[in-house]
Amino acid sequence: MDANDARQLLLSQHEAIRTSLAECLGIARRVRSDEATEAELELALDRMRAEVYQHNLSESEVIRPLLASTHRWGDQLIERMIEEHLAEHVAMWTVLNQAAIVVALELDSLAEDLDAHMAAEERTFIAVLRPEVISNHRK
Repeated sequence: MDANDARQLLLSQHEAIRTSLAECLGIARRVRSDEATEAELELALDRMRAEVYQHNLSESEVIRPLLASTHRWGDQLIERMIEEHLAEHVAMWTVLNQAAIVVALELDSLAEDLDAHMAAEERTFIAVLRPEVISNHRK
């Protein structure tokens, strides 16, 4: 996959995650006020979990090979991704993998963290997924 395709894939996955997150937030608020069931939230969470899981796989599959092919900074970015990025994934999965009622209580905070995480990805890893940026760092 080339850099442009990778960039578009990851950005479209972020958009889907943000849409699912907004849906989950709405349902969680209704669960907290007894206007929706935990089962409704669990279904929405399952969809979002699948999207986040697929996105995390995609990141590993497409970003690593593109950055590893650069001599000047690929190794440093990959190291940072592994150390910081994966630690954030673990923290978010810890919250997401709880019972729906627990997630309903913690989802506002998780939503802020997840949105900040995706924004940071967009400023760092995804921002460099441009053919001209990668080719400049192969020299």
